[in-house]
Amino acid sequence: MHRSLLLRGARQLLTLRGPEGPRRGAACLDLGVINDGSILIHDGRILCVGPARRVDNLAEARHAVVHEVHGAVVMPAFVDARAAIPDNAHLSRRFFDLAFAHGSAAIGGHASYAVLRTLDAAVATLVPIFDVATKFDEAQITRAVRRKLAQFLRIDLLTHSRDALHFFQSHDLPIRAHSASPSNRDWIGLALAYGASTIDLDAPLNRPQSELLADSPVCAVLTPASAAAARGLIDANAAVALGSGFGTAAAATCSMQAAALFAARDGGLHLAEAITLATINAAHALGIAAHCGSLETGKKADILVLHLSDYRDLSNYTGVNVVSKIYQAGSLVA
Repeated sequence: MHRSLLLRGARQLLTLRGPEGPRRGAACLDLGVINDGSILIHDGRILCVGPARRVDNLAEARHAVVHEVHGAVVMPAFVDARAAIPDNAHLSRRFFDLAFAHGSAAIGGHASYAVLRTLDAAVATLVPIFDVATKFDEAQITRAVRRKLAQFLRIDLLTHSRDALHFFQSHDLPIRAHSASPSNRDWIGLALAYGASTIDLDAPLNRPQSELLADSPVCAVLTPASAAAARGLIDANAAVALGSGFGTAAAATCSMQAAALFAARDGGLHLAEAITLATINAAHALGIAAHCGSLETGKKADILVLHLSDYRDLSNYTGVNVVSKIYQAGSLVA
């Protein structure tokens, strides 16, 4: 028999509920905050989320196991939209453990075939991304797709022939575009024309590049190194997500809490916008928003309880892990 769990009486419940698709523009400010909220969970999924006075009195809540979260901020677990997985098994395990301890329940990790095929199951959910080299092995890519070792192909589009690009498209995997020459405006236009679902930004964009992404279906994935592009992209109504950038740049971190604060500081964002980019928008960038990234009925109960009474206080804790408890699929794991 599966027992229900009631997280009761959060001082602030950040639901991130909203319209379908990644949040854009002013919608990034709306965290769907419920003061004095509760969450009812059954069989690892959210059954109901709302004001405590309503959720606590549901018939299904009467026999639930109760965990009191009075005075705390409760929110969806972070989603790391981009990290480079180390090619050392010990280091990769250490990264997954630290990222999870800081609240990341899902990670978009990119790596070579050799790394992807040897990865152990991590505590956090891994969305594997195949880093396609300039000189690539067709058979290797085909094997990775057939064995479901990759859910995206990460490609520098400017370095490949038209025939190669047709080969990549033939596998029906979403394309994540990036460029070793980020100042070249053409790579943004090519990513849009090629139908890439996401682009990895490693440096701030110039104005023409930002204008190309305005209102486009492509989701731009920022890291702390490219956070300065955030304000312009959001104001242009572009879809923007946030990754830790671990293993890719000097400003990278294993903590999505830190990444959100860097984005707010260096990108000129409100903290609410940075949290949106690090949760529901990051989930959309990885194609997993149907299951995580917000606290909504039917979604997987990946939930954080923070050592805070107001989410805005997070700005005062740079470098400090404020995660108190982590629930994964409704089970308290940390």
